[in-house]
Amino acid sequence: MEEKGFDPSNTLLATSLCADELARVLEDEFVSIYGNNFNLGGLSGFPFAGNTGWGAMSAHVPDNGFCLTIHGPHVGITQDGVVGKVERSGIALVDNCCGSAIAASNYLKGITDGSANINPGIQLFSDFQQGAVQELILPHGKRLNDADDRMKELPYALYDSQDVLVRDIIESGKGGIKQGLALLGGIQINTGPDTDDYFHPLRFDYYDSDGNMVGSMLSKL
Repeated sequence: MEEKGFDPSNTLLATSLCADELARVLEDEFVSIYGNNFNLGGLSGFPFAGNTGWGAMSAHVPDNGFCLTIHGPHVGITQDGVVGKVERSGIALVDNCCGSAIAASNYLKGITDGSANINPGIQLFSDFQQGAVQELILPHGKRLNDADDRMKELPYALYDSQDVLVRDIIESGKGGIKQGLALLGGIQINTGPDTDDYFHPLRFDYYDSDGNMVGSMLSKL
């Protein structure tokens, strides 16, 4: 990124990561380099700030500067290798991770196997983010049902849904890109409090000042 002109003084960090405190680990590492981030995300990491949030974020990019946007879902892995759960500090119970994603997966499974009905109140304001996650994962019902391990496949299904939304938001707001945009998408892997977390990068693209995706930087990671 340095060769394209990115540096902490001219780059605004934007993130679309889950609201879960475990998602702050990755975010904080980038904040330590680039300074405070603009938050675009909500439950499961979906970009709930939408076009309005993207427009506001773009206006905060330094003059003649750049934006680094990081997005993606997260998944937990316990010390004994169980995917979809994780140990948390101060909690004896091994907890679901990502809880929002698993709730959406369970809702979808109930729909596809016929044991549940579609909830007509899914978009109630009191829980509209979770309702949206559950709707946005609907196209992946067969994919998840056919997976050898549903919990391993779940974050990738979520990522694919999020990637479509993020790119649509960028396309709609590309007029606000100043010098350039780096888009890093992937899956955050959370482990217990005494072990390191990981990030599986799936896309690392560069957009020019006209908002055109001009190349991938994934091979440089």
